[in-house]
Amino acid sequence: MDRLTHIRKYFDGELSRKEAENFLEWYLSEKSEEEMYAEIDKLWHAKGKSEFEWKGDELYKKITESKDNERTLGVAREIPAVKETRHLMWWKVAAAVLLLAVSSFLLYPREETPAVQAVAEVVKSNPAGQKSKVYLPDGTIVSLNSESTISFIEEFAEGRKVYLEGEAFFDVTEDPARPFTVYSGQLATTALGTSFNIKSYNNEQTEVSLITGKVKVEKSNSEEMVYLTPGERAALGADQSIIKGTVDLQAVTYWKEGVLYFDKTDLNEVVETLERWYGVDVLASGDLPFIKCSGTFQKNEYLSNVLDILSHSVGFEYQLEGKKVTLKFSEK
Repeated sequence: MDRLTHIRKYFDGELSRKEAENFLEWYLSEKSEEEMYAEIDKLWHAKGKSEFEWKGDELYKKITESKDNERTLGVAREIPAVKETRHLMWWKVAAAVLLLAVSSFLLYPREETPAVQAVAEVVKSNPAGQKSKVYLPDGTIVSLNSESTISFIEEFAEGRKVYLEGEAFFDVTEDPARPFTVYSGQLATTALGTSFNIKSYNNEQTEVSLITGKVKVEKSNSEEMVYLTPGERAALGADQSIIKGTVDLQAVTYWKEGVLYFDKTDLNEVVETLERWYGVDVLASGDLPFIKCSGTFQKNEYLSNVLDILSHSVGFEYQLEGKKVTLKFSEK
């Protein structure tokens, strides 16, 4: 039986009377100090553990000094009975406890605290002139319009939360236990399983149009909310409160099919839509006139054809060079 096992069994009361007496004879001998110190040092350097700190030299020095003092005071060296082990000198107990502590630490390492995995943000963006479909971790399908961005935490580690800038159509996978929320502008739209369109470009009011199912629309930093049923829309009014209304569902989702649609749309909004849709820069000579435009263009219509039709109905000449369009309005 090795020394370390003897120490363990002694403190656990597992030695016979004879074994305990033999152990104490060694334990109180001159030799035990050197052997315990050597055992600690051997264990330590064999494993190379640096996170468990102890000062072996300092402890050994204190043990030695204490023992010298005990000799000066005439401390008895007789082998005590097992019943008298409570009178063991502190330096022996300290050394044994240290030996047990070091061996336990090295043989049974502490469980490492699991490292916190950093969650990554996933960002999907479309430049002007490009549309795409994005498949989210829960199976939700997002049709992302041009010049639009969505972002979410990888694998929805913090819940089904999506942030939108621009326009997107969401076909949400049903999951009653985990609501699906889209944050866009000042509005948050929550659904369990449904489909809806959100338009939230810069400098434009956010509009939420419900296609199927039911959604809750809330205003940021407010208790204001509304519930939508299919064919209804929600947006912020002039007073920044949420207003509900009806919507043409086909018109709202035309863009998904590549169909360009205007219904009494201000000319400046038409220009912005053309820039996003085709990825071009539109410049006008002078200010744009206050004109409203209406029209439905075939799927994936060429820009030149769109400009031809608009130029005749609105009254302007245009020049198309690469990604640059110049508009010249006739003087009245």
